[in-house]
Amino acid sequence: MTVRLPLLTSRFEIGRGAGMRPPSPGKAVYYLGLGGLAVAEIIEWPVAAAIAAGTYVAQHTRPAAPSSVQESQAEAARRES
Repeated sequence: MTVRLPLLTSRFEIGRGAGMRPPSPGKAVYYLGLGGLAVAEIIEWPVAAAIAAGTYVAQHTRPAAPSSVQESQAEAARRES
């Protein structure tokens, strides 16, 4: 799909297997609940959007390597063996 505007042209390609998959049931409930709170005006929608964005970023930027505490525990266990 191509979007043409004055001074800007963007092209979006969405193919099969693009790496997007639906969230787990627990995450879906979380995001739906957050959206429900915004719809019910219990929280403002910009606050809900900021919470959702922060949660997404936090979940996708965790380091793959174990923490230093876990590393030291694993190293101590190897020494005892």
